[in-house]
Amino acid sequence: TLVFAIIYFEIIRPPSDFPTHQYITIEEGESLDSLSRTLEEKNIVRSAWWLKSIILLRGGQHYVQAGDYLFAHPVGSFSVARIITTGAYGLVPLRITIPEGTTVAEMTEIFEDKLFKFNGDNFFKMASPYEGYLYPDTYHLLPNVTEDEVFRVMRDTFEQNIAEFEQDIENSQDTLNEIITLASIIEKEAWKHKDQLLISGVLHNRLDLGMKLQVDATFTYTHNKGTYQITLTELADEDNPYNTYVHKGLPPGPIAAVGHSAINAALNPKPSNYLFYLADRSGNTYYSATYAEHLSKKRRYVD
Repeated sequence: TLVFAIIYFEIIRPPSDFPTHQYITIEEGESLDSLSRTLEEKNIVRSAWWLKSIILLRGGQHYVQAGDYLFAHPVGSFSVARIITTGAYGLVPLRITIPEGTTVAEMTEIFEDKLFKFNGDNFFKMASPYEGYLYPDTYHLLPNVTEDEVFRVMRDTFEQNIAEFEQDIENSQDTLNEIITLASIIEKEAWKHKDQLLISGVLHNRLDLGMKLQVDATFTYTHNKGTYQITLTELADEDNPYNTYVHKGLPPGPIAAVGHSAINAALNPKPSNYLFYLADRSGNTYYSATYAEHLSKKRRYVD
């Protein structure tokens, strides 16, 4: 009994600093000696020699499964031997939500925080040309997926969702890039669907009349600033292609991820004679047909 107690406490029992909720990778082709030493160094087991002995006694030396393992709670050496010879990886899909209006830069931070094999720099380089074409959704992803897989899944999800609007897009006089760019502005300017439809109508009216869009959302994209932080110098900056205060028409491309509601609004604007809108600090939106009316509402609801 004393011998068993010594063996348990000194060899089999999990180390006191067992790394729970950390990911351990067993490389393909890694030798049993190397693997056992790695698990001892990472405080998964107390003794590399004993772990190797247990695996050999169980006849499992030919069945060690390479891959990524998650140990959610401390387990003893016999359990570790069983886990790595049966491929009980312990990985559970993570629920990761990418909200509408999220930029590629913001997505990168969200995924980098959750996925341990995700390379943020690679994803940003890969995804930046597809701003607006990665679908905002709740994804269920294994924690060891790479940035390539995340990119593929988000692109596939976008294609699946945009297919619903195929007929509307074909009937539109605008290109897909123009539609998604407009939808991304609508996405950032309003979150209520009724406002998205009305704002789409205002923006269509201004585009049809050759007026500058004069939307603040594009400054959030280029300067990471809100409406009340934009300076007069920035408003006059002609070198910024996303500055809709000086350049007519739409900016060069989308400024955020677009969801179903914003795409629908871009394709189906609510007709009106409005040419102006503004939002107060509580998120309420007010619409005007004339500049004088717009200024009056600005003094009343904003200033």
